[in-house]
Amino acid sequence: MKTAFLFPILTVFFVATAFAQTGKQMIDVEYDFFGSVNQYSVGNKNLFHKDLKIIFENYPEPKVHFDKATKRKKVATPLLSIGGAGVITSFFLRTTDAGGPMFWSSFGVFMLGTGYYQGYRVNVQRAVNTYNQEIFRSERSRGSLDLKISPLQSGLIYSF
Repeated sequence: MKTAFLFPILTVFFVATAFAQTGKQMIDVEYDFFGSVNQYSVGNKNLFHKDLKIIFENYPEPKVHFDKATKRKKVATPLLSIGGAGVITSFFLRTTDAGGPMFWSSFGVFMLGTGYYQGYRVNVQRAVNTYNQEIFRSERSRGSLDLKISPLQSGLIYSF
């Protein structure tokens, strides 16, 4: 009879700690087929740069990484645009003497832009990882179920 009464109570404790709902959710990271482009989402909603900025405003450590990523993106975007436009233009100028130097200088600017863009992606990923780690640490339940066997007492002890 005691076990029939004890089992539902223990089940309620386990279910309550396992399925506790909170307002803060971890950011999911989804990769493309090649594993090179990250897509961030919460639930089924995709997050863009501006959404991530709003999320990280209240968290100082992820905000530092995200601010660094934003600076790198601001440098990378013009370098990639100018370098890409120069490489495309050099294909039209390849019959002239300006084709080769135009290609290599534009290619160098483009590669410099890819380095900055890679730094942007790394720092955004760092910010997301730090944010998820902070959320996990703050919301982790510390429930434990111990089996105590002694001559005077025996049974299960659930503490949280």
